[in-house]
Amino acid sequence: MSRRTWGITLTVLALAIVAATALWYVRRDTAIPPEEQRGTELVEMLPAETRPDRVTQPEDTKDAPSAEEPEDTEAEGYAYVLRNHEGYVAVYELPADEIYEYTDVIMEILPAALQEEIHEGKYLKNEEELYNFLENYTS
Repeated sequence: MSRRTWGITLTVLALAIVAATALWYVRRDTAIPPEEQRGTELVEMLPAETRPDRVTQPEDTKDAPSAEEPEDTEAEGYAYVLRNHEGYVAVYELPADEIYEYTDVIMEILPAALQEEIHEGKYLKNEEELYNFLENYTS
């Protein structure tokens, strides 16, 4: 090969490497949302039994209704309850009271009154109320 052919070949190779590196660099940042959007995505849906960090109530207090929740959630027609889970809002499905959905909604970014309501357990009657809440606080 002549000197000119080698020069063209090496130039094309160098441009291909630069283009591949630039493409990798641009794509690697797209999966991470900007800092102001963090805490607004739905993360995952896992059954409660796969979460070893979930705290269960002792057997003697399981049947007694707490002061924070309505005495008969089925009679009232509640389907979900929002609670604080390690600083994030988690959705529990009733009446089984199992994790329905983990969210990326950070408790600290919510208004103080809503934080207090979620600490006590914010009850929702149906999927429409649930997704309205999630839409309002994840956008």
